[in-house]
Amino acid sequence: MIGAYFNAAVGFKDYLYLSLSGRNDFTSTLESENRSKFYPSASVAFILSDALESLANNTTINYLKFRLGYGTSAGYPSPYRTRTTLGTNANAFVSPAGSTVQFNSISNTFGNPNLAPETHTELEFGIESRLFMNRINIDLSLYQKQSRDLIIDLELDPSTGGTESTINSASLDNKGIELGLTVIPIVTNNIRWDITTNFTKNVSEVISIAEGTDKVLIDGLTFLGNFAIPGEPYGVIEGAKILRDEASGLPIVGGNGVYQADPDQGIIGDPNPDFNMSFINSLSYKGLSLRAQFDWQQGGDIWGSSASTLTARGIAGETDFDRFVPVIVNGLKESADGTLVANDIQVTSNNAYWTNTGVFYDENRIFDATTVRLREVSLSYSIPKSLLGKTPFGSASLTVSGQNMWYKAVNFPDSVNFDPEVLSLGVGNGRGFDFVTGPTSKRYGASLSLTF
Repeated sequence: MIGAYFNAAVGFKDYLYLSLSGRNDFTSTLESENRSKFYPSASVAFILSDALESLANNTTINYLKFRLGYGTSAGYPSPYRTRTTLGTNANAFVSPAGSTVQFNSISNTFGNPNLAPETHTELEFGIESRLFMNRINIDLSLYQKQSRDLIIDLELDPSTGGTESTINSASLDNKGIELGLTVIPIVTNNIRWDITTNFTKNVSEVISIAEGTDKVLIDGLTFLGNFAIPGEPYGVIEGAKILRDEASGLPIVGGNGVYQADPDQGIIGDPNPDFNMSFINSLSYKGLSLRAQFDWQQGGDIWGSSASTLTARGIAGETDFDRFVPVIVNGLKESADGTLVANDIQVTSNNAYWTNTGVFYDENRIFDATTVRLREVSLSYSIPKSLLGKTPFGSASLTVSGQNMWYKAVNFPDSVNFDPEVLSLGVGNGRGFDFVTGPTSKRYGASLSLTF
């Protein structure tokens, strides 16, 4: 990869600024006609508080800035995607006669010589302000990002001689809001209290994928994983569903009182949260500082194997009842005349928790991942300089801290309280899956900082 770029900035009377930039990349992972890609960017900033004389030394509006930016970027494929490669093995194995066997093999991935870079464009509008003698600070951003010609691996019919090929096809839109608010209710010579709140919300939508393809697997398995489906959020979870009544949405049980399987796999969850918030409190008194950060994730689904397995096997506390008492599961049954009526079929607790609500249907293993969390708490002390006068140190401070100290997954069984932040699919675009993953951990630390 070789890149060349330029940047130019100009200011007018210290309140109006324009910035222009551009970059051209050259990559060896594409064929010569598609190796070069130029993408420009521009931004403008207007500081209203400096432009209007009436706002000079204003005690209410101390600073007010508007910004607008447009940026572009590109993405490139990994190597060996434009040509079908030949694999060689010079020392495959040794035959019984002592001969060294060598062989060549053709890759199952068809090379696509027309592969081109993917493009990303983003438009952002923002406001920054400081109010009431800098006691209230606001930073607001609204953005929309469009990704086109995304590079995806498309499955092929094996009759073609390969199993996949890399193409430019998918399109994805993201839009959202980021809001930061800081309030300083107390400021004295010795005491300062800062309260900071951050709010983020992102809404994604898959616009299109490959022609003739209704969905693309992002991560996981073909029968249970994250998928890109046009018209849906990026990464929705598909899996085995329960047969439900279209009118009421209630599950349908068979004559044995057990839920019936929907013959078609479908969307069972969306791992993307509705929004995220953080609340940071910082309180300092002379050289002593206390900081605590709480996080709140609203919504987002997770396929929870740990919680569903503990419940299905009767280990979770919610299943601590007389298991010889029959159970009637919520749903509808078919009556003698063919209509659907309220279910009244008694089943054993084993069928109620293991078969119906346990591990047989992916849909019943989906949990809402709303979580409140004490992300971090720390206490630090800066030794007064008066006590360091006869030492070689210019400053000294000691900090003790803890991370992930407490959390509450409000929609998981109380006896389980599983942490939805676990990732069983590893590093990548997959999210929202727990395959009996180990719990997250608390971390404690201490640091000593000295300067000379």
